[in-house]
Amino acid sequence: MLLGSHESALSWIGSLTDNYVIVFDNADVLAPEELECYFPPGLGGNILITSRNSTMQRLTSPENSLKVPEMEKNDAILLLLKASCLCTSQTNLQAEACEIVKKLFCVPLVIDQAGALISAGAFTIKDYPLIYSQHRKALLSHLEFKGASSYNRTVYGTWELVYKEIQHRAESNNPDRSRAAKSAMLILGIFSFLHYENIPEEIFAPCVLEQSQRIIGERHIFPFGTLPLVSSKLHPMFPPLSGEDTYDHFVFKGGLQLLLCLCFIKKGASDGLYDIHPLIHAWVRDRMTVHESKKHCSMAYILLACSIRLNQSYEVRRVLIAHVRFIARHHFATNSERADRHLDDACQRFASILLEQGHPDEAEKLAAQLVDSRSEILGKQHPDTLTAMSILATAYTNGGKYEEAEKMGIQVFDERKKMLGEEHPNTITALANLAGIYRYLGKYTEAETLEIQVLNARTKLLGKNHPTTVIRVARG
Repeated sequence: MLLGSHESALSWIGSLTDNYVIVFDNADVLAPEELECYFPPGLGGNILITSRNSTMQRLTSPENSLKVPEMEKNDAILLLLKASCLCTSQTNLQAEACEIVKKLFCVPLVIDQAGALISAGAFTIKDYPLIYSQHRKALLSHLEFKGASSYNRTVYGTWELVYKEIQHRAESNNPDRSRAAKSAMLILGIFSFLHYENIPEEIFAPCVLEQSQRIIGERHIFPFGTLPLVSSKLHPMFPPLSGEDTYDHFVFKGGLQLLLCLCFIKKGASDGLYDIHPLIHAWVRDRMTVHESKKHCSMAYILLACSIRLNQSYEVRRVLIAHVRFIARHHFATNSERADRHLDDACQRFASILLEQGHPDEAEKLAAQLVDSRSEILGKQHPDTLTAMSILATAYTNGGKYEEAEKMGIQVFDERKKMLGEEHPNTITALANLAGIYRYLGKYTEAETLEIQVLNARTKLLGKNHPTTVIRVARG
């Protein structure tokens, strides 16, 4: 006889001699040991668990765990057309459906809800992509936009329910549990302003390596207060990740593990890299207030800028470039005031890596801002202004704007020659860059004359067997 408690119900189920099935559907927020308390005693029967929480695999053997893969494109197209009550065999409809499922990343719940809207006559299948791009948050969060299936939650509502569990843990009396949850919330917010693929864990670590002065290129640069510096904003913003004044790797890992368990993120292509689903990536930003958006965007911008260093491998910088391009767009859109948008050392780091990785147009915009701010504050003849002008000249060259590059290159060379002398390494470098510009312009005689001067100067300064001299000889 049942006594009205779940313990008595479980005891009765465990006593059954016939086979039975218990389904724990959407078991996302409980820990495995918490869910296990609801298992009936004995060895009979079958238990089926559906969950986004990957740690639930601990309750069974590996061979009894099944990861549901992402929906294939053709299946997603078929689901959309059926949910839209449209003919699945019409070629033109399949092409339009293909565009929609690509935007929706083949997520079944999102596709089902899109189909319900189209079926209801709210939009045509042709109109939906534009409507979605303009009103994504409304389409994925409002209750009236639920799909044709019996699932009683919106897309955003599903993720919000799981996120509330993290918020609940953040208020826990257990300090370790609370710190890990707060770390998870902050990491997720920062991740949403980086590119959604291959987010490197190491961008969170360089904060302990930053010093009270910044180093760019070949020399120490002016002290704090002269220009707005990303490195000066790092320390005040970063402590919330650990709750202390220093980076706490253990707390950071606890936050990552919680996000992995709840499937907000997943491991990327290699160790130390993480991915976040594009729709979750957008949802995190959509749920933020304007203040929260600015805060997390600025933190992502600062951490990413400080993670770019001269001694990095090409592979690391190749991973960073997607995040640089993403954050550059969002940072300048989110922070409207110039003082918030322009952080001098971040602009130089981002412009340099954009040039290196083949994005001259984007590098040009940052380099131009760098030249303007340094010219205004430091003066046009300041060495750091000339460095910015040199970067801009390279961006012009790589972007095919050779006349602009020539004008800027001549100005950099003349100023360095005047300030440093003809034999200074920076002057010689400016001369070599100008020779390269002349070659692009087809001014081969002028280019050859300058290259001979560069070769002679480097031979005199470094010796004929120095690698830089040898490279110049080979190029000549």
